[in-house]
Amino acid sequence: MAEVRASMGGGTVASPPFPPSFAPWSATWRATLALIAGVLVMRLAYLAWLCPFTLIEDEAHYWEWSRRLAMSYYTKGPGIAWAIAAGTRLLGDTEVGVRLLAPVSSAIGALCVATLTRETIADRRAAFFAALCWLLAPMFQVLGLLMTIDGPYAACWALGAWGAWRAIGRERAWGWLVLGAALGVGTLFKYTTLLMIPGVIAAAWLVRPRWRTREFAGLLGGVVLFALGVLPIILWNQREGWPTVRHLLGHLGVSGGDTRATQGEGGWRYSPLWTLSFLGTQIAMMGPLLILAVMEIWGPCRRRARAAGERVLIAIAAPVLVFYLAVSFVAAPEGNWALAGYVTLFPLAARRVVGGMEDWNAKLRAWRELPAPRPRAGFFVRRPETPTQVLWYAAVVIGLATLLGAPALPLLARVPGLRLPLHRFTGADTMARHVEHLEFELAKRTRQAPFVVALHYGRASQMAFYLPGRPTVYCASSLMLGGRATQYDFWEDTDLRRDLGLLGRPAVALGGELGEWQRVFERVELVGTLRGDGKKGRPAFLCEGFRGFPPGGLPPRPESN
Repeated sequence: MAEVRASMGGGTVASPPFPPSFAPWSATWRATLALIAGVLVMRLAYLAWLCPFTLIEDEAHYWEWSRRLAMSYYTKGPGIAWAIAAGTRLLGDTEVGVRLLAPVSSAIGALCVATLTRETIADRRAAFFAALCWLLAPMFQVLGLLMTIDGPYAACWALGAWGAWRAIGRERAWGWLVLGAALGVGTLFKYTTLLMIPGVIAAAWLVRPRWRTREFAGLLGGVVLFALGVLPIILWNQREGWPTVRHLLGHLGVSGGDTRATQGEGGWRYSPLWTLSFLGTQIAMMGPLLILAVMEIWGPCRRRARAAGERVLIAIAAPVLVFYLAVSFVAAPEGNWALAGYVTLFPLAARRVVGGMEDWNAKLRAWRELPAPRPRAGFFVRRPETPTQVLWYAAVVIGLATLLGAPALPLLARVPGLRLPLHRFTGADTMARHVEHLEFELAKRTRQAPFVVALHYGRASQMAFYLPGRPTVYCASSLMLGGRATQYDFWEDTDLRRDLGLLGRPAVALGGELGEWQRVFERVELVGTLRGDGKKGRPAFLCEGFRGFPPGGLPPRPESN
């Protein structure tokens, strides 16, 4: 096999028996940079001129945050709001302005993964294919186009992993500074960044049993940078009574959270579907690339001691993957919560691709030298096949299908009889036009200026973005039937517990049920589903005479036995 097998901790690199036959051009750094830059330019052009998708609910909500910049927010740190604010300052309050830093973050992450791979994997071709794995993985493709917290968070994780390798594997003190800064900035986007810390500690213990005194200055500097990064979150939560802690506990369904406790009161409950759904989502997010990474981890495990770089890559990935697998035994985790764990597995998947494809090329050459008729040597086709080659081809096909198929989904949704669940990505502008029409009808009927109130924060945020003039829209989630608090409850101009001058005014209400709105308005008329809304259970209502919510909001419905 022509793949270079060497210690990733700086050991001696053996010369291959013959020049590589698989993608020798990919060994140059220029090829990797061209790949990343080319994808970045194409994504920016797509978002600017071709993207058919309206802002999803989370994007619109984070845009609402960017209109009210603060040190932190109820559910997340301020990173996403600051990033969107930077984009909209450059390109205005437009869809491309909101999403500007999504492809930029993806490019930064791909570059960091390629750099990390170049320094931990002996075969130079692996850097190109690690970046390609990042760009092909279905979930990471989504993060390159939609501006959620996960794209910048994954980029910070990749940068932090490179800094950790520099500090631990190469004994560079400045690597701690890079790691500390990446951890601090990453936490501003997503608190899961903190799960890199036990991975780095494990990597340091596995790779560097002894440390020199002079290295602790760099470590201390990294700690200071990390502390400065998370300071805004701490200060905001201290002022507000630590609501973020309640929100995180609410995700676990335990006492002290911002939702009704489902665990620990009267025993614990578990559904195997939580774990099965979590595992299935991981496979769907990563595709065959996940299997390739597992093959590379499992194969060498049975043949040899792990090299330093491989130990660092696995150690950094393990905590977040194990943690959320454990969470699946307590609550139903979202599939994307563990995505950062795959960042440092891309180099291992790339090494499997390069080595496996080299093996396949050798088998193919040997098969072609056989006299005709050649025997069948593959499972799907006549020529030789290997597991790595089949999985890699499948990863490329799935990646290209995701890349080329996503823009065509709105067109496919128009095909009679073909029902595609695109309501999360389309229709927000159409719904806003319908709401605008309803506001006009209400204003004509009541001779008062209506306001818009929604039961769900995402729908409220979409209306705030797409309605003309981008007005203040209100969210009643925490006041309706024991719903969760939202960021709207922390802003003075949207907290419905305050006197906002809304009493007596008409409103267009979105979501909920007729009887619920009748308790806070004098007259309520059901409109039905908004045009463009593909989500069930969110009807619109014409409401007159806002009476305000009772103290503590509307009580939750009694549970049926």
